[in-house]
Amino acid sequence: MVRVLLILAAVNAALSIPMAMLVKRDFLKRGRVSIPLAVWTGAAMHGNALLLLAIAWFDRGSLGAPGILTSAAGGFLAIAGAALIYLGRNAYADFSRVYGLKEDELIDRGVYRWSRNPQYVGYALFLGGVSLAALSVWASVLTLSFALFIHCYIVSVEEPHLRAAFGKAYESYLRRTARYFRSPSGRRNDVNEKL
Repeated sequence: MVRVLLILAAVNAALSIPMAMLVKRDFLKRGRVSIPLAVWTGAAMHGNALLLLAIAWFDRGSLGAPGILTSAAGGFLAIAGAALIYLGRNAYADFSRVYGLKEDELIDRGVYRWSRNPQYVGYALFLGGVSLAALSVWASVLTLSFALFIHCYIVSVEEPHLRAAFGKAYESYLRRTARYFRSPSGRRNDVNEKL
């Protein structure tokens, strides 16, 4: 079963690369994405999460026997991640903005005051929490792969689009808000930080 789920995850990941290229094309040509592409991005994100949940379940214990500590820590991370996803979507105040269908304002309110990408941070925390709770090798590998893909997507697709769409307002937002989150010391990601 794990092998079948891994194949599905690989197909989902492979389809996400041309999806990201099409999103970039739509942003450059239209300033927003088309409805079919928005559906594709939503299906890819949620499909990835569902596949990872299934893989974590069927591969649980491959890093060792899950215990109370790993289950509690993983559960906490997953709940914190889900909360960040919710808060990020709530700050948009319009579901059509979530998938890039509507690009009419720079969102810098709510949780976006502290992170430029709280939903992606939320997904990474959620998936990482599930991986930790299950102590699954494959779920952990997929979580790290997802985080790397999202970072590359943000740097090569979303940030250039937002610079073009919102100009100086976005540059100001970059200077005052971390890409992902602030460290406990108050340091944040450098604006020009690359992979």
